[in-house]
Amino acid sequence: MTRRNDRPSIESVAAAAGVSPTTVSHALSGKRAVSAATRKRVMEAVEQQNYRPNMVARGLRSRRTQSVALLLVDIANPYYPALARAIHDVLAGEGYVSFIGNTDGDAATERRLLEEMVARGVDGVVMQPMALSAAQVREVVGPAMPLVITTDEYGDIPADSVLTDDTRGLGEAVDHLVRQGIRELGFVDGAPGTSTDAFRLQAFRAAVTAAGIEVPDRWIEHSPFDREGGAAATARLLAGPDRPRAVLCANDLIAIGAVQAAHAAGLRVPEDVAIVGFDDIETAALVSPRLTTVVNPAAAVGDACARTILWRVENGPDVPRKRTVLPTRLVVRQSA
Repeated sequence: MTRRNDRPSIESVAAAAGVSPTTVSHALSGKRAVSAATRKRVMEAVEQQNYRPNMVARGLRSRRTQSVALLLVDIANPYYPALARAIHDVLAGEGYVSFIGNTDGDAATERRLLEEMVARGVDGVVMQPMALSAAQVREVVGPAMPLVITTDEYGDIPADSVLTDDTRGLGEAVDHLVRQGIRELGFVDGAPGTSTDAFRLQAFRAAVTAAGIEVPDRWIEHSPFDREGGAAATARLLAGPDRPRAVLCANDLIAIGAVQAAHAAGLRVPEDVAIVGFDDIETAALVSPRLTTVVNPAAAVGDACARTILWRVENGPDVPRKRTVLPTRLVVRQSA
């Protein structure tokens, strides 16, 4: 009699199907051809016995665990679930699972989660480092771990990257405002010291410079990447004796908070102050006024991240780094 805690084995499946354990392995992995009839017998035996491959044993043999770590800044931000879903869909189609960790952009949390995922033997890491430097990330994961990052800060540190052309998107936003005669531009960026803060602010400065606009330092504010922070930062911008005529924001949650701050100050959007977001999360088209924003294609970024990490796992650390830059574009709605 089979005890309740006994797990069916590849040998028992092979016996039930009348084939060798090697044939079962080939039928399940798809790496070697087996006849349709044989595969049908194997899958029927797998289903009857409720067989599940031992991933630990498989990982010891292949030195792979068919798993990837995905470290996100804030899973409550609607941008990241869309990105994570795209990564999951690609990985699942290749037989991989993804482990998701939420870092809150905190250095200690980023390090702890990286250490935990490496200890679990993941085949690779996809992350947006917010607090750790490039060298610190590599120090934790080691020189050979497949690593895909979504910032462009890594210089000579071996890592593949998937980026969006933030300068192009913000440039379209600035041009759109200038065509309306608006040149007094403010910017609400993320928290100082984070990677997104550095690059999105850099992209904004490049966009206004290209348009021949000077932005005083007092019209640059910083905020957590959430609605409450955006409202507080925008309130500070609008409280001065001279205020910007438009406020561009580092993400849509900040921009939604900016709209709320403008209304609280008795200002009309966009008649008194125009507001532009970044990301184009679903909520951007649902708030009032509907948000003009830069499309940051979360699904396309996730798809590219997943395909890049799989490519790196297959090709190893010696192949030259891959850098993918995806386009952004402005969507004009009602807020600007």
